[in-house]
Amino acid sequence: MALHLLEDWCKGMNINPRNCILVTGVPEAFDEGAIEPILRVSTEYLSKCKMRGRMFVREEGAFAVLCELPSAVEPLQVPGTIAVEDGEWTVITTGSQPSPVPASDVAFLKKMSAFLGKEGKTLADMPGLLGLDPGVPQRESAPSPDEWVKALGQALEKVMPPHPESSPYRKLRLFSGGPTPIPGEEAFEPWLEHTTEMLQEWAVPDAEKRRRLVECLRGPALDVIRTLKLSNPGVKVKDCLEALDHAFGRTEGSDDVYCKFLNARQQKGEKVSAYIQRLEKLLQRAIMRGAVAVGQMDRTRLAQIVRGIQYQNPILLHLRLRERQDNPPSYSQLIKEVREEEERQAAGEVWEVQPHQKSDA
Repeated sequence: MALHLLEDWCKGMNINPRNCILVTGVPEAFDEGAIEPILRVSTEYLSKCKMRGRMFVREEGAFAVLCELPSAVEPLQVPGTIAVEDGEWTVITTGSQPSPVPASDVAFLKKMSAFLGKEGKTLADMPGLLGLDPGVPQRESAPSPDEWVKALGQALEKVMPPHPESSPYRKLRLFSGGPTPIPGEEAFEPWLEHTTEMLQEWAVPDAEKRRRLVECLRGPALDVIRTLKLSNPGVKVKDCLEALDHAFGRTEGSDDVYCKFLNARQQKGEKVSAYIQRLEKLLQRAIMRGAVAVGQMDRTRLAQIVRGIQYQNPILLHLRLRERQDNPPSYSQLIKEVREEEERQAAGEVWEVQPHQKSDA
């Protein structure tokens, strides 16, 4: 029925149904103006879709929405469902008609299409890639089907990220921002520090990070994000944290925060790794206050480390940090290298002390 509705609707509006998608299951109370922005941020492929109208479907008790794309829709690039805060919407295309192809094969083709897209290829290139094209010389011994399945599976595992729900994760700590703390709630500053670190580590889409952030909020803090989402349903996690910082954080200006970052120096007896971790907290606050651009984060961090580390520190020399400022490492790579170098130097010191102890004996 949904496919017929898509075709009939397009015919009535004199537009090409192959360029359109039909989104069903949109609640009656849902704000009409928020539908198109949600579709555009759901996936890059729908970023240029334009809402052409909506219609109430009595049988479903919900609205159906017609959207048009600039060119013919590629069904494999369109998600079957779009997750929203109160459920999910179903997406119908002219390529959604019933097919005898098993669901597992359809899922495989979608993964294969995504993999080939990253390599600049399409499914139409597969015959040539597999040596089945008459213009491509045949291999002397073709690989067996099992070998193909194993090779393709390994390739897909490298390029296809795991589904968010299949990846276990620790829940974020609770925060309400209310006058009376709820059980298990901590102060805003430590909560923000922990939450920012956790969100950076999770390799999931921004929309999933936002959902997990909302899960841990209560009271006034949750109201801040709800208000933010009313004006921008696809608001980024970075903007959510920034809004919470403005509402509950210290009232510091961007200049004050950046000044603290620039004045941070390695203290006497402090490990380089501990200094970098302390500096990172100041850098994150500077980013949230708009004093440092996200794109300049790695370069700004390394420049301050070079300035702030004690002069002629062996780690500064061994890791050639000064020479790497034009191509700075990420935080995770940098802290890994520094800690490994600290362990190596500590092991060397132990090795030097032991022979002296034996000779004294």
